[in-house]
Amino acid sequence: MSRIIIDVRDDIDPAVALLHVGNVIHQGKISKDNTQYCWLTTFYDGTQVITRDYRKSDCFVVCKDKSKKHI
Repeated sequence: MSRIIIDVRDDIDPAVALLHVGNVIHQGKISKDNTQYCWLTTFYDGTQVITRDYRKSDCFVVCKDKSKKHI
């Protein structure tokens, strides 16, 4: 069985978080010798998707990039 765990932070709409995680998954596993999803992706709206290195599940944290102002 395969699981995806998504930790949504900063009052991000869960539907928006799901779309961003879906985009990261769609790109495929490109980090750590093609065994993990991109460890940090920042989208145009300032949403970041961060992957966590766990053993049995693909884990993502979705939060706002607080380092910059976005449109």
